[in-house]
Parts: sequence; structure tokens; C-alpha cells
Amino acid sequence: MVNDFTGTLSADELARLEQKLVGYTDTTSTQIAIVLMRSTGDYEIADYAQRLGENWGIGSSKDNGILILAAMNDRNVFIATGRGMEGAVPDALAKRIVTNLIIPNFKTESYYQGLDQATDMIFKLASGEYKAEEVESDGNHGGAFFSASVIHFHFCDPSADQKPEGQ
Repeated sequence: MVNDFTGTLSADELARLEQKLVGYTDTTSTQIAIVLMRSTGDYEIADYAQRLGENWGIGSSKDNGILILAAMNDRNVFIATGRGMEGAVPDALAKRIVTNLIIPNFKTESYYQGLDQATDMIFKLASGEYKAEEVESDGNHGGAFFSASVIHFHFCDPSADQKPEGQ
């Protein structure tokens, strides 16, 4: 459920996220997958995420899966939500998950924390602990995504703004 093709996460972080997501799938049948890759190449991240989710069968026949895709070198993050999860995790909330939880952590190179917090919020939304209307109206750090709409976000490399010594 967690595929880090970039070596960004430590072995312990990978194991903790994997255990968390497998446990969630076992108790709910909803699948959440995380993929960290270097680049989507010439493909738009939204298209890549949708195709990846379909090819890997995330969410199975119920179409109740969510894919968090981070293209690290492209500095893009995208969350693709299957049709079965649209009610619990609508587009407006996906945007909040990415902008309020993932991006701030990625900017400080706290990649695990961003993904951990994002999955926690998705769990809460999917279980009904938070209703989409409540999160949208009371400012909770929510967010969710899409099934056919396209939204993607960029995160900045904090080292890109640093000048080499002596300049």
C-alpha cells in the first residue's frame, strides 16, 4: 500500500504507514495507497494517478480507494479518490488535505508526518467522525479529492531558495 520509489521514507516510516493502511483496509475494505516517485515524466500527475489507481486496482470493484501520489522531483502532489469515496472525501476537502497537511510538512522535509496526518484525516472523514460540511465550515484541516476532476499541487524544495556559500 506504500510504495516509495525515491527512498524518501525510512524503513521504519514505511513499515508504520504500511501497517496503518493495511489495518484500515482490513477493518473497512476501503483502500488507501501512497506512491512516492521521482517524476511522472511527460504525463500530467492527475492522469498518471488515475491510471495508476485503475491499473493497480486500488479500491477494488467497489471503487472505494484513494491514491496519494507524490512526484518528488516534479514537486507535485495529487490525491485521486474513487467514486465510492467521493461522498466522504469531496474535492474541496482533498485540497485542504494537500494544502494544510501534506505541503507544509513536505516543505520542511517532514514527509512521513505529512502523509501520516493526511491519512489520519482521510480515516476521520471516511468514518464519519467529521462530516464534509463540518470540516468545510469550521476550518478543520480537512481535504479530499476527486474521481474525474483534476487538481494537483506543487510543493517547494526548501533548499532551492538557498544561495551557495560565498554569494
